[in-house]
Amino acid sequence: MALRMRMIAWLLPLLLAACGTGTGTNAMVEEFHVLDNWDGRNAEGVKYIELDHTEAIDSGFVVPSVRQVDGGRFTFTFRVSDPTGKGRAFRYKLYYRNESYKMEETRPDGSQHPLAEENFYGSWESAAEGFRTTPRTDGLEPLRVTDSFRIHGDPRDEDRFMVDGVRKRWARNPRVGEYSFLLVVMPENAFEAARLPESVVRIGTRENGHFVEPYWYFLHGPGSRLGEVSVLLAADCLRVAAIPPLGAGIWVDGSDALSTAAYSGSCGNSEELRKGAAFSQFIHYVDASTRFSNIPLIADVLGNEYTPEDHDYNRAFFPEGHMVSLTPMTTKAPCETVRSNPDNNTIEIHNPASRPGDLRKENVGVRSRHGLMYGKYSVKCKLTPLLNDSDMWNGLTNAIWLIYQGAPGNYRRICEKDGYMSDYYGGDAVERVPQVAYAEIDFEILKTPLYCPDATFPPLRPQQVAVPGQRANWQRPSDGGIPKGMITVACTNWDMACHSPVDFAAGCRPIEHEGHTYLSHRWDDNYRAITQKKYEPDAELFRGDHYWFQIDWRPDQVIWRIGPELDQLREVGYMDSTVTSISDVQMELIVTQEFHNTKWWPGSPYDQGCIPFAAKDYTGVIQDVVIE
Repeated sequence: MALRMRMIAWLLPLLLAACGTGTGTNAMVEEFHVLDNWDGRNAEGVKYIELDHTEAIDSGFVVPSVRQVDGGRFTFTFRVSDPTGKGRAFRYKLYYRNESYKMEETRPDGSQHPLAEENFYGSWESAAEGFRTTPRTDGLEPLRVTDSFRIHGDPRDEDRFMVDGVRKRWARNPRVGEYSFLLVVMPENAFEAARLPESVVRIGTRENGHFVEPYWYFLHGPGSRLGEVSVLLAADCLRVAAIPPLGAGIWVDGSDALSTAAYSGSCGNSEELRKGAAFSQFIHYVDASTRFSNIPLIADVLGNEYTPEDHDYNRAFFPEGHMVSLTPMTTKAPCETVRSNPDNNTIEIHNPASRPGDLRKENVGVRSRHGLMYGKYSVKCKLTPLLNDSDMWNGLTNAIWLIYQGAPGNYRRICEKDGYMSDYYGGDAVERVPQVAYAEIDFEILKTPLYCPDATFPPLRPQQVAVPGQRANWQRPSDGGIPKGMITVACTNWDMACHSPVDFAAGCRPIEHEGHTYLSHRWDDNYRAITQKKYEPDAELFRGDHYWFQIDWRPDQVIWRIGPELDQLREVGYMDSTVTSISDVQMELIVTQEFHNTKWWPGSPYDQGCIPFAAKDYTGVIQDVVIE
């Protein structure tokens, strides 16, 4: 047994698996088990738990919650015996770490990787607590030790997540994905002699201004070379997912005059909704640059009451002085355009129809209330179709996107080269700064051409000439090569123009991933986002019972996927940290149906101002959200 234990100790630094077993040479530890009081498993047989959203808005997520496990803690056990036969007490500490979304922990020279301290790891409830002590063994029989722990936000008790002396654990929520568990045990006298760094004993302590990643320390660093230490990885991992309850209501922040459209208390500002609703109504910021002039016509575009020829004629002949100047609008009253349905656990969003005297193109949407960092965000929905039978666009942009939460202490990693553009607006005139909070990752789906690989963009097209009876003169310019029935899936990462990525560049640049070539477009070196586009059939995405959209956000890459079922997804976009700065702040999920000023999308074959106001509501339904 002793020889086998030594062999495992020698091999331990080379282990790549997150969950396994290993031990040291002088103290014998065996039968290490975690999650003894939890046996929930997924279809793969892996221990699995979902984040409990109930009342997590104040304290952040905890795993497990008191509603999932009595006492709200997982138990773990191990047996320890003293191979010297002397009978000694032992010091022990349990660490946990998220394996799915971790940074590399080790440099080629064996030192800790500078980004490893960004990993999500923890130990006891208080980061200031060190190793715990077992009773003294009798030197003959193994001692069985039972203890407990839970995974919670801000596990290092960092000052940056404090506001007015109050700790905001929700500002660094636990991550979804797979967690491993590492047990370190030492005889008490050996522990005292080893003089472990305070940054390892008490994980909230910094060393030379940086945290020490405990997995690196004990599996690869100085702790892996200690003479009397047992280091064991638990055989079981825990997979954590977030499935926000869509039917639990919609919170409206600070609203006193709620619409009568609210029903069964499922939308509003009650205390019950403040604590339990996983989504809030999203109110768009209306920028002055979005103003446009619109023909004062109400029509059922999706009912084929308006055609491309109608659009082209109005664009050429409708008197400018009779156009209606407006910006995209927001809801007149909270809860009128969003609905949480507890009966089927869905959320509906409605762009309201216009009426004579009330012409409006209103943006609608919902926003998740809990921020997370990284994850596969999969959204099953039936959003509004965008095209009618004649290929006329209704003017909507369907969007599924992530945006920075604005949580305290959440700033993007320092941009080493030139800094970030300091704010979202302001053009080239704004200053550059080392860090910003802003981050955004988008699906935007609308009728617009690809930017690449055109050598000239926007493309040069003939000017429309208003000559009655001569359609060839006033017809809409070429559709930019957009096949009929196709809309464009635009995948965008807002990196605030950080120049640090080694392949940062303006213009159209290819990037390869798993046999696909994606063309990434950036307008110039100060442009804050990079975009890839792909044509997809409108009927497939929006005319069936549902469709899935997935943003797979990882520490060093983002992958966009779509498909009819969750197990039938296909890639439509890919970026990594060689071409763009990947967000490393908590983000929230937003689903919207919006009316964009088409100046935002140069080359679009239709002008928003020549698309009629809706005669009927445009309704989208969110059916499932899974974050894992």
